[in-house]
Amino acid sequence: MKDMKLAILYLLSIAMIIGGVVSCKNMGTRQLVRKKCVECHQKKVDEFKKAGVVHKPLKDNECESCHRPHGVIGGAYLKVSEKELCYTCHKEMKSVLDKKHLHAPTKESECLSCHSPHSSENKNLLKGKGNNLCFICHKEDAYSRKMQHAPLSDKGCLTCHDAHGSDYEKSLFDSTDAVCRKCHDFKKPGFVKSHSGYNPEGNTCVSCHTPHSSSNTKLLREFVHTPIDQNQCKSCHNSPESERPLGVKKTGAELCYECHTENRIAFAKAHVHDPVKKDNCLSCHSPHATDNKDATLLPDGKLCYSCHKEREKLIEKQHVHKPAGENNCTSCHNPHASDNDYELKETGKNLCYQCHKKDDFTQPNVHSPVKKGDCVTCHDPHASNHKFELRLAEVEQCYTCHQKEKMFFDRVNVHTPIRIGQCVVCHSPHSTTEKKLLVQKKNKLCFNCHKGMLDEISDGSVHESFAKGRCSTCHDEHASDNDCQLVEEGADNCYGCHKNIQTLSQKSKHTHMPIRDGKCTSCHNPHGSKIKGRLNRPAGSLCLSCHSGLALNIEKDEFQHAPAKERMCLKCHVPHYADIENLLTGKGVSLCKDCHNLNNPAMAVAHSGIAINKTDCIGCHETHSAENKGLMHKILHPPFKEGNCKKCH
Repeated sequence: MKDMKLAILYLLSIAMIIGGVVSCKNMGTRQLVRKKCVECHQKKVDEFKKAGVVHKPLKDNECESCHRPHGVIGGAYLKVSEKELCYTCHKEMKSVLDKKHLHAPTKESECLSCHSPHSSENKNLLKGKGNNLCFICHKEDAYSRKMQHAPLSDKGCLTCHDAHGSDYEKSLFDSTDAVCRKCHDFKKPGFVKSHSGYNPEGNTCVSCHTPHSSSNTKLLREFVHTPIDQNQCKSCHNSPESERPLGVKKTGAELCYECHTENRIAFAKAHVHDPVKKDNCLSCHSPHATDNKDATLLPDGKLCYSCHKEREKLIEKQHVHKPAGENNCTSCHNPHASDNDYELKETGKNLCYQCHKKDDFTQPNVHSPVKKGDCVTCHDPHASNHKFELRLAEVEQCYTCHQKEKMFFDRVNVHTPIRIGQCVVCHSPHSTTEKKLLVQKKNKLCFNCHKGMLDEISDGSVHESFAKGRCSTCHDEHASDNDCQLVEEGADNCYGCHKNIQTLSQKSKHTHMPIRDGKCTSCHNPHGSKIKGRLNRPAGSLCLSCHSGLALNIEKDEFQHAPAKERMCLKCHVPHYADIENLLTGKGVSLCKDCHNLNNPAMAVAHSGIAINKTDCIGCHETHSAENKGLMHKILHPPFKEGNCKKCH
């Protein structure tokens, strides 16, 4: 049967194949015809084509020139990566990559930073018009000052710059002087006159003039050397008629000291900056003009890093000193000369006080390094990977001096601030009004973190030491081998104040087990409680939490002794120690007579007229609960069970 089914299936398969061949032969060969993108996306294409300039592939409805026809839902695949796609058509642009200086988008092959891939209202499919396109990346402030260079204001950036790349710096289309000569005739008499009779040579234009905009006339840079400002080039240079008109009258600092006479004396100090020592003023300053304060060649920090390269790496760290972070080296260092090491403007803490409020460091109790003025003992003056520019992680920084404390803190239980390495939670690292450099009075300090514990029991019975913030009476502020950083273990911690309980418990015949085991906190909350006696829970529930067998009997027995039923254990028992077994408050009938009137006639009747004023009630009665009425013992002597006491008495 199985073989027959397989044979039928085989024959049917052959029939389907033959039928398919015959069908194809009759119908002719069928081919898949690929639709163009525009057939589905015509609306989007029409929108793109409304713009003034349309990318040629889109204009010719050839979306497939750039896109793969199969993409993913919500997106379209490019045929090749964006960095390579444009070069498949614009092959000539790839040669730009060989230029020495490339515009950032060109260097990263991010053509779409400037160009729209589909259409635009601007020439060359640019995303913006003229300079506005450039200002997407370049901050406009530097280009929009009072006086603007004509190409910038009228013709646009591309008058001087190549938008993609160039063999000249700043992507200029030629050398600096050649670019300037395109508009300015250097030989023109008026031009020479405006330059004090000198004919500027080479790429010197931008040494005095800004190429974009300036706050000064003639596009002079923001900070102009006085002779330039007064058109007195002869002060430094040879006469225009001389053989070397642009040569200087004297070399090095000797020329500068002609005018800056006071500086020759001012710079004669113990520590002199190397360029000053070598009479090389021009290694830092421009002799003509610059956009940087004090006519420096570069902004403050960048100028320093041109020599001190190893320092520049410091600002890459996580925490940077504000002057270093703002590249303001001269906040701390004199750039020329000083009587202090490293050309510092002041020594020690006096330097720091220029920015940091002195009051924070001059309170009655001062940390030793601060007192000595050695701020850099703890802090790196430039940068660090640690908070507050500490040289080491906080706690490790403290241990560089406090080695003894480090050994002492190596305990089983460590106070959380120390464990997480934050000594400053409790101690001021600089100065304070409190002893041991505590940030607050000792009796209030702990409540900065533990205020919630006090609030929870504020209207209850609060342990006096806790209420007054004398936490160190019981706890070590730093570390201990005992739980909760207790000064002593168990009850010994309590006996420092409660000595009488220790003494009397030792003299008594019977002691409550928690007292005997030194576990006062089994019953008492050491800080306080809303329950009388600072108990952890109400007395009855507390007792039965240990005496679980008794609790079970009270629960299941039909009859309960009133104090047990009402969980008033302390009606009959004392909590700590006693000379009577079971910590009872009295012996025999004397224990019961406070609640039971022994002279009541009903009492005599209940006891068959037998006097009970000298008996021990528990001889007949259970103390907590029973299955029998009257709390009688479970097993009774027959005459007694029948109420026939006289048979024996």
